[in-house]
Amino acid sequence: MKEVWIVYHDSGPDNNILGVFDNPADAYEYQELVGPDYPKGALLTPFQVPWRSSDRQTTIQI
Repeated sequence: MKEVWIVYHDSGPDNNILGVFDNPADAYEYQELVGPDYPKGALLTPFQVPWRSSDRQTTIQI
């Protein structure tokens, strides 16, 4: 696996990550399913893995 897709929301301060998927089709389907539950909808971001905090090369922006 080289990449995961993270479904999240920015409608509130807590429990922002809603799901992590190993393929984009499942992530998009879930984003569409849960998006209406949040005032700003659900967002989707691909993220390269593996990632370590010591890498210092990847900026996490969620």
